[in-house]
Amino acid sequence: MITMNGLTQDEIKEIADRLDNVIGNNFHDLCVDIVGQKEVEDNDVYAIKRELALGYLNEYKQYYDKKHESNS
Repeated sequence: MITMNGLTQDEIKEIADRLDNVIGNNFHDLCVDIVGQKEVEDNDVYAIKRELALGYLNEYKQYYDKKHESNS
């Protein structure tokens, strides 16, 4: 299935999986850089992922709203 952007669903999934791996592989080092050796709990990991997802959704919403506002 091709999405309206021209990428297939498999391509989108593959890109998302690769991004998840890149973030996952660097997550611990990133946390240590920011909070030192302080332990990052599972709740914190969830909150960080939630913040990241909400940031992406908000960025897309602003893009979508601006694009459709200019078409009105």
